[in-house]
Amino acid sequence: MPDQEYIFISTSEALQQHCQSIKEGSDWLGFDTEFIGEKRYVPLLCLVQISSEVGNFLVDALEVTDFSPLTDLLADPEILKITHAGENDYQLLYRLFGTLPNNTVDVQVAVGFLGDGYPCSFQKIAQKYANARISKSQTVTDWSRRPIRDKQVRYALNDVIYLKKIWGKLSRKLESRNRLEWVYEECSRFCKEDNYSQDLMSEILNNKIMYALKDRERLFNIRLHLWRENEAELNNLSREKVLSSKIIPIILRMIDSGKQSLLSDRRIPDYIVKKHWETFNRLHQKPATEEEKKLLTLIQPPPQITEEQNILMDLLNQVFKFICSKNKVAGTLLMPRSDFNKMKYDPEYLPPYLSRGWRKEVLGDDMIEWLRNRGDLDARFEAGEMRIGVKK
Repeated sequence: MPDQEYIFISTSEALQQHCQSIKEGSDWLGFDTEFIGEKRYVPLLCLVQISSEVGNFLVDALEVTDFSPLTDLLADPEILKITHAGENDYQLLYRLFGTLPNNTVDVQVAVGFLGDGYPCSFQKIAQKYANARISKSQTVTDWSRRPIRDKQVRYALNDVIYLKKIWGKLSRKLESRNRLEWVYEECSRFCKEDNYSQDLMSEILNNKIMYALKDRERLFNIRLHLWRENEAELNNLSREKVLSSKIIPIILRMIDSGKQSLLSDRRIPDYIVKKHWETFNRLHQKPATEEEKKLLTLIQPPPQITEEQNILMDLLNQVFKFICSKNKVAGTLLMPRSDFNKMKYDPEYLPPYLSRGWRKEVLGDDMIEWLRNRGDLDARFEAGEMRIGVKK
């Protein structure tokens, strides 16, 4: 049996009771979830783990029908929520219940401000800050099976019972470096609705594959993705289960050749063609509506930059990494590579978050000015030194 004491909750009434005890007796809670997302449009929430001042709790999400006591706790600004990579958990609860948390910290984010890299596994964090060895042997276990086995219980509890101790050590280190507020600032995005919004059409239109397609193929691509999304939602299947992203470009290129060509291509499973050919053909042949014609005008030509600009941006990226390393802040936390690449090809784009809060403090005004005016950057040798700066 698991060494750590816990209470297993399998009724809505018990959840109400124990959430009330947390509200009255604890100003913090550690939080994690176990769910099954593979092959499903909406992941199946199976288990919720909670640690707190008044005890540890495992909530059987397959049995409990009313989660409002728990979501109320997560939204309570008086209770600190401590997680590791909690954004995924919050995203699921927002999708299922419309829940937005309040007063959150994340230990994975926190170590990103202390030179430990981002993202950093819970195993490494627990070992370093709680001297705990965490086994991840149950990572891909079937959390929907009942009864829950002892190994699963131990694994689930380990994900939350060390969070308070870890956060205690991290918060003291962060405070000594005047970075504690940075964590609260960064984790505040978990509490905002726009953090979980998804724009499928923007995702489709900005896919690089669009650059290589003609208008008719682009329209077919749009329709194919929208059809896939609808099928996935209707049947509670993942997008990939409905139609693999890997074979969409093949279908786009070969649709004009007819059904037999698709059937003869070994990269496309026969059942996909047999089951969906009529749909594919209809989506391909249907004339464009006025709304679809407007969508096609939103697709911009592929970005072009000179070799000199490409090299300068690579140099700028190295300076960016140097600043992050010198400040012991994870570069991937400060700005994801995808945003840097977007800046590389779009001279008008500057992520607004770079020029405010802790990111502005780390980068400094000069680096932000370089990023903002990168189209005018120049590199030159002077007095035995290589200098990078905005052209005068």
